[in-house]
Amino acid sequence: MVKATARKIRRHIIHKVLSLDDTPHRIALGVAVGFFVAWTPTIGIQMILTVALATLLRANKFVGVPVVWLSNPLTLVPVYYPSYRLGCWLIGMEPCSARQMLEILQLKEGWLKLLTNTMDILIAMSLGSLIIGLALATVAYYITKAGVRKYRVYRMNHPRRRLRPFQRLKSDR
Repeated sequence: MVKATARKIRRHIIHKVLSLDDTPHRIALGVAVGFFVAWTPTIGIQMILTVALATLLRANKFVGVPVVWLSNPLTLVPVYYPSYRLGCWLIGMEPCSARQMLEILQLKEGWLKLLTNTMDILIAMSLGSLIIGLALATVAYYITKAGVRKYRVYRMNHPRRRLRPFQRLKSDR
Protein backbone atom coordinates (compact mmCIF):
# COMPACT_ATOMS: atom_id res chain seq x y z
CA MET A 1 0.00 0.00 0.00
CA VAL A 2 2.75 2.47 0.95
CA LYS A 3 4.82 1.54 -2.11
CA ALA A 4 1.81 1.93 -4.38
CA THR A 5 1.02 5.35 -2.89
CA ALA A 6 4.65 6.47 -3.22
CA ARG A 7 4.67 5.27 -6.83
CA LYS A 8 1.49 7.22 -7.59
CA ILE A 9 2.90 10.36 -5.99
CA ARG A 10 6.12 9.98 -7.94
CA ARG A 11 4.34 9.32 -11.21
CA HIS A 12 1.53 11.84 -10.99
CA ILE A 13 3.01 14.73 -9.06
CA ILE A 14 6.79 14.72 -9.04
CA HIS A 15 7.17 13.54 -12.65
CA LYS A 16 4.72 16.16 -13.88
CA VAL A 17 6.47 18.95 -11.97
CA LEU A 18 9.90 17.88 -13.20
CA SER A 19 8.78 17.66 -16.82
CA LEU A 20 6.81 20.91 -17.01
CA ASP A 21 7.32 23.11 -20.05
CA ASP A 22 9.04 25.91 -18.14
CA THR A 23 12.51 26.87 -16.97
CA PRO A 24 13.95 25.23 -13.86
CA HIS A 25 14.09 28.66 -12.22
CA ARG A 26 10.38 29.39 -12.76
CA ILE A 27 9.33 25.89 -11.64
CA ALA A 28 11.49 26.10 -8.51
CA LEU A 29 10.24 29.60 -7.75
CA GLY A 30 6.64 28.38 -8.06
CA VAL A 31 7.31 25.58 -5.56
CA ALA A 32 9.04 28.05 -3.23
CA VAL A 33 6.05 30.41 -3.39
CA GLY A 34 3.78 27.48 -2.52
CA PHE A 35 5.88 26.57 0.53
CA PHE A 36 6.01 30.16 1.71
CA VAL A 37 2.25 30.69 1.42
CA ALA A 38 1.50 27.27 2.96
CA TRP A 39 3.17 28.39 6.19
CA THR A 40 1.36 31.72 6.42
CA PRO A 41 -1.83 31.84 8.49
CA THR A 42 -4.00 32.59 5.47
CA ILE A 43 -6.18 29.49 5.28
CA GLY A 44 -9.00 29.95 2.82
CA ILE A 45 -7.15 32.23 0.43
CA GLN A 46 -3.85 30.38 0.10
CA MET A 47 -4.40 29.22 -3.48
CA ILE A 48 -5.37 32.73 -4.58
CA LEU A 49 -2.33 34.18 -2.79
CA THR A 50 -0.06 31.58 -4.38
CA VAL A 51 -1.23 32.36 -7.91
CA ALA A 52 -1.06 36.13 -7.28
CA LEU A 53 2.43 35.99 -5.77
CA ALA A 54 3.65 33.62 -8.50
CA THR A 55 2.32 36.02 -11.13
CA LEU A 56 4.03 38.94 -9.44
CA LEU A 57 7.35 37.06 -9.21
CA ARG A 58 7.00 35.56 -12.73
CA ALA A 59 7.09 32.06 -11.27
CA ASN A 60 5.20 29.04 -12.53
CA LYS A 61 1.65 29.65 -11.27
CA PHE A 62 0.48 26.09 -11.04
CA VAL A 63 3.19 24.15 -9.22
CA GLY A 64 2.76 26.11 -6.00
CA VAL A 65 -0.96 25.41 -5.63
CA PRO A 66 -0.62 21.72 -4.65
CA VAL A 67 2.14 22.68 -2.20
CA VAL A 68 -0.24 24.90 -0.19
CA TRP A 69 -2.39 21.84 0.41
CA LEU A 70 0.25 20.85 2.98
CA SER A 71 -1.56 23.15 5.38
CA ASN A 72 -5.00 21.66 5.80
CA PRO A 73 -7.26 20.86 8.76
CA LEU A 74 -5.27 17.70 9.53
CA THR A 75 -1.92 19.51 9.61
CA LEU A 76 -2.92 22.76 11.33
CA VAL A 77 -1.19 21.99 14.61
CA PRO A 78 2.13 20.69 13.18
CA VAL A 79 2.30 23.59 10.70
CA TYR A 80 1.13 26.56 12.77
CA TYR A 81 1.98 25.73 16.38
CA PRO A 82 5.78 25.77 15.81
CA SER A 83 5.33 29.07 13.96
CA TYR A 84 3.39 30.46 16.90
CA ARG A 85 6.07 29.27 19.37
CA LEU A 86 8.86 30.81 17.28
CA GLY A 87 6.96 34.09 17.00
CA CYS A 88 6.37 34.17 20.77
CA TRP A 89 10.05 33.55 21.40
CA LEU A 90 11.06 36.34 18.99
CA ILE A 91 8.77 38.96 20.55
CA GLY A 92 9.35 37.79 24.12
CA MET A 93 5.79 36.61 24.73
CA GLU A 94 4.92 33.60 26.89
CA PRO A 95 3.22 31.07 24.58
CA CYS A 96 0.23 28.94 25.51
CA SER A 97 0.90 25.23 25.39
CA ALA A 98 -1.13 23.12 22.98
CA ARG A 99 -2.94 21.64 25.98
CA GLN A 100 -3.81 25.13 27.30
CA MET A 101 -5.16 26.11 23.87
CA LEU A 102 -7.39 23.03 23.79
CA GLU A 103 -8.61 23.72 27.34
CA ILE A 104 -9.44 27.31 26.43
CA LEU A 105 -11.41 26.18 23.38
CA GLN A 106 -13.44 23.67 25.41
CA LEU A 107 -14.73 26.27 27.86
CA LYS A 108 -17.87 28.21 26.99
CA GLU A 109 -16.08 31.46 27.66
CA GLY A 110 -12.95 30.05 25.96
CA TRP A 111 -13.86 31.39 22.55
CA LEU A 112 -14.33 34.85 24.02
CA LYS A 113 -10.97 34.59 25.78
CA LEU A 114 -9.39 33.37 22.56
CA LEU A 115 -10.88 36.26 20.59
CA THR A 116 -9.51 38.80 23.07
CA ASN A 117 -6.06 37.28 22.68
CA THR A 118 -6.35 36.80 18.92
CA MET A 119 -4.23 39.80 18.00
CA ASP A 120 -1.30 38.66 20.16
CA ILE A 121 -1.60 35.12 18.83
CA LEU A 122 -1.90 36.31 15.23
CA ILE A 123 1.13 38.60 15.48
CA ALA A 124 3.28 35.85 17.00
CA MET A 125 2.05 33.25 14.51
CA SER A 126 2.53 35.58 11.54
CA LEU A 127 6.08 36.46 12.53
CA GLY A 128 7.03 32.83 13.10
CA SER A 129 5.27 31.77 9.89
CA LEU A 130 7.15 34.32 7.82
CA ILE A 131 10.50 33.09 9.11
CA ILE A 132 9.73 29.38 8.77
CA GLY A 133 8.03 29.96 5.40
CA LEU A 134 11.03 31.86 4.03
CA ALA A 135 13.44 29.18 5.25
CA LEU A 136 11.37 26.35 3.74
CA ALA A 137 10.85 28.29 0.50
CA THR A 138 14.59 28.85 0.14
CA VAL A 139 15.39 25.17 0.68
CA ALA A 140 12.54 24.09 -1.62
CA TYR A 141 13.75 26.45 -4.37
CA TYR A 142 17.27 25.03 -4.50
CA ILE A 143 16.18 21.39 -4.17
CA THR A 144 13.53 21.77 -6.88
CA LYS A 145 15.83 23.64 -9.27
CA ALA A 146 18.56 21.01 -8.88
CA GLY A 147 15.99 18.23 -9.24
CA VAL A 148 14.54 19.67 -12.45
CA ARG A 149 18.00 20.11 -13.97
CA LYS A 150 19.13 16.62 -12.99
CA TYR A 151 15.89 15.07 -14.26
CA ARG A 152 16.21 16.83 -17.62
CA VAL A 153 19.82 15.73 -18.06
CA TYR A 154 18.77 12.17 -17.22
CA ARG A 155 15.94 12.33 -19.72
CA MET A 156 18.25 13.69 -22.45
CA ASN A 157 20.73 10.85 -21.91
CA HIS A 158 18.18 8.03 -21.99
CA PRO A 159 16.68 7.62 -25.47
CA ARG A 160 13.47 5.93 -24.30
CA ARG A 161 12.81 8.75 -21.86
CA ARG A 162 13.70 11.76 -24.00
CA LEU A 163 12.10 15.10 -23.38
CA ARG A 164 9.81 16.57 -25.96
CA PRO A 165 11.64 19.07 -28.22
CA PHE A 166 9.97 22.16 -26.71
CA GLN A 167 11.23 21.19 -23.24
CA ARG A 168 14.83 21.27 -24.41
CA LEU A 169 14.50 24.78 -25.85
CA LYS A 170 13.67 26.46 -22.56
CA SER A 171 16.58 28.42 -21.15
CA ASP A 172 18.12 27.00 -18.00
CA ARG A 173 18.38 30.15 -15.93
